[in-house]
Amino acid sequence: MAKKQPLIIKAPERPAPPAAAPAPPIYELSTIVLDAAPTSAALPPEAVGLSDQLRELAVRVIGTRRRIGEALLDACRYMSEARAVAEEGQWYIFLRVTDTSPDSAETLLNIHYRVGQHPAFAEKLRSGWLNQTVAGELAKPSTPPELFQQLLARDQPLRVADVKRARRQTLQARDEHHIVDNPNNPGSLVSLGGASQELILADQGSLAALLDEVVASLEAIAGQAHALPTGARTRQALSRITKAMALIRSRASAGE
Repeated sequence: MAKKQPLIIKAPERPAPPAAAPAPPIYELSTIVLDAAPTSAALPPEAVGLSDQLRELAVRVIGTRRRIGEALLDACRYMSEARAVAEEGQWYIFLRVTDTSPDSAETLLNIHYRVGQHPAFAEKLRSGWLNQTVAGELAKPSTPPELFQQLLARDQPLRVADVKRARRQTLQARDEHHIVDNPNNPGSLVSLGGASQELILADQGSLAALLDEVVASLEAIAGQAHALPTGARTRQALSRITKAMALIRSRASAGE
């Protein structure tokens, strides 16, 4: 009698797993040493149009998305460094790569500028006393330097509404001290291109302080000049500034 063969049951074959989707491109950090930061980050293909240093900074900006405390200060610094090294056409590529709107970039640049002027501002950011939204409102060039310091000295954390209200009240108080036009008064209304500009009647010390404020405001605007609109309003404002500067120089020279 023939020996029975053992019954062998084969397990059904499993289908092969689908091929994994290709990973997004990873741009490794260059050898440029800035300071401690993430070692790599996924950047969109458009990043190929950036220099090595800008890709490095893009990685760092993305790595500071939380943007509170020290991370916010880092984001502001990296954004400022990127703006300084970006060649023509690269700035807006950098903003798209880091998913940063021009308004957000301007806010970070404003904060960085004020941090350089006021160390106490940086400490308020590190401690969490100021968040990015309030810090951005406070850092706007339209905030006068003396008001900036007054608001920083408050005991209670600031809100955006507090900054806007204080700035509005300060500007209104200045308007109330403007003098009436008098063509015989060297401190009267001065016509610039058909528009009258009011000057504040003050002693030499106050005028010098006012001049310092104007310088600070112009420097802040110069740092954000790339964000200025290119329309007629900007051209008219720049023309008036040029005429006012020429007038100030001529009168200052005459008084020497």
